[in-house]
Amino acid sequence: MDKKAVVSNAVTEWDFGAYKVASFDIHQENGAVAQFNVLKCPDWVNIIAVLGSGEIVLVRQFRHALGRETLELPGGIVDDGKTPFQAAQDELLEEAGFFGGEWIQLGCYLANPGLQNNYVHTFLCRNPSFKEGSEQEDGVMVRLMSPQDFIVGLHHGELSQSFMLASVFMAINQGFIQFQSK
Repeated sequence: MDKKAVVSNAVTEWDFGAYKVASFDIHQENGAVAQFNVLKCPDWVNIIAVLGSGEIVLVRQFRHALGRETLELPGGIVDDGKTPFQAAQDELLEEAGFFGGEWIQLGCYLANPGLQNNYVHTFLCRNPSFKEGSEQEDGVMVRLMSPQDFIVGLHHGELSQSFMLASVFMAINQGFIQFQSK
């Protein structure tokens, strides 16, 4: 059964542009009042782009929170005024230089509901084309990975971004991609 919380004293404590920190009180059934902080984030998208060769398009980029590069699916923020589909198309072109193809929305899931209020929208893009002369975002390097190498990367921790793993699971579960075991 879904419960609705009784909220009071809701304020935005900090606005960092890409996200805000909101603070509020929750009035519990036993009469207690607890204070919570939430990251109010825009929705995000990520794209599983699979080329005609079967290779998966990934991007390597520096992640400041970790102090190192990660290898992950192309993706980003759903900007105001854009749909998740438009944002997915923009991100695939901006980060990896690919466009077009056959697009399928696989679904969405909550990013981290214990701390954040946003969703991650996942798209599959089959057979996108590379846009000659396109320039990737600064600091982003494209890597094409075979399905077999993708599995190896999962097992060795090279591919460990949780949103990517959840999205790949969605694609496998819906029968859109398959990995052969060795």
